[in-house]
Amino acid sequence: MNPAAGMLRIVVGLGTRAVDRPDDDYPRLVAMDYPLLRPQSCMDNIRQFSQRFMDVLNIPQNTLEPISINRYLAEKPDWNVDLYAVEDEEAARRMKQLDMEGTPSWIMTFDRLLTETDFVPLMRRLMDTLQRIYDYPVDIEFTYNQATGRPGQLNLLQCRPLQTRGFGARVQIPDSLPAEQILFQSQGGFMGGCIAQPIDRIILIDPSAYIQLSQQEKYDVARLVGKLNRQICNRDKDTTLLMGPGRWGTSTPSLGVPVRFSEISQISVLCEISYPGGNLMPELSYGSHFFQDLVEEDIFYIALFCEKPDVVLHIHLLQGRENLLRELFPDAQKYQHVVYVYDMRHQNLMLMADVLSQKLVCFFKTA
Repeated sequence: MNPAAGMLRIVVGLGTRAVDRPDDDYPRLVAMDYPLLRPQSCMDNIRQFSQRFMDVLNIPQNTLEPISINRYLAEKPDWNVDLYAVEDEEAARRMKQLDMEGTPSWIMTFDRLLTETDFVPLMRRLMDTLQRIYDYPVDIEFTYNQATGRPGQLNLLQCRPLQTRGFGARVQIPDSLPAEQILFQSQGGFMGGCIAQPIDRIILIDPSAYIQLSQQEKYDVARLVGKLNRQICNRDKDTTLLMGPGRWGTSTPSLGVPVRFSEISQISVLCEISYPGGNLMPELSYGSHFFQDLVEEDIFYIALFCEKPDVVLHIHLLQGRENLLRELFPDAQKYQHVVYVYDMRHQNLMLMADVLSQKLVCFFKTA
């Protein structure tokens, strides 16, 4: 894929689910040069990482309202659903086995929209024209309506220069590092350009301990992260890696740590770790407002999907090191089994990533 070709986040309904980081489903990410290419390898994954709700305006009550797409389709069968979705054959098979009757269940793929309409060529023309006029990459918001038997109608709502960091100079990733030196390693799953950065401090939220907390305690952990963030006076001299389960900044504590962006603004590297045991999964939210905040604050982002064969995570290499949380905040002793703060200034810990090879590794350098 060519990054210069651009990408889209598309949803049905209002665009709030495209620009925000929805907690209950996912937009469709579209690479403009390979529109049908997707990271999911099977229909189970496509189903899991697809849009299930859409935001609409409730006119009588003057409110924004999320509704189930399948419920809407059951009530509005005249909608041209085949253009945006495929029938969930697995759900239909289960209903048949249970001798149940019901309306079809749909999975939002957008595949026919991307292949059988003028949507993709039109978006390419629009984005190429705007970038040429601005002489700079652009970030746009738009609507597209495709009525049956009629040409699609595209409306441009917003256009602004896209804040970008660029690739930076290529980084030569060391080959064949011993396992005992690798804290984590991944093929892809990062944003922020090429990097070769020593790590001075690690703040780690232990996934197994976090999922045992009550909802209020999870909010307490988020506020504690904010306190640790405020202690960072100079990001360049105190490079901090923040690691935790699921999505940082979620509004749903069961999906990750519900920090506000101001509570991670001094972090240099933000890492989201998958933890299937608690249904906690990262989301690489390209194009969202959260992503733009990371870019503008120059925060390097990492998503570690630990169930993937090319991802290595050796948290045990941190065990046995002194947890500084009690020293920094004696009143937070209750959470010292959840929140770990490690001083790595003399440990030769290095984070390296190369965009072109899509290699990422965080490792302990030998003298």
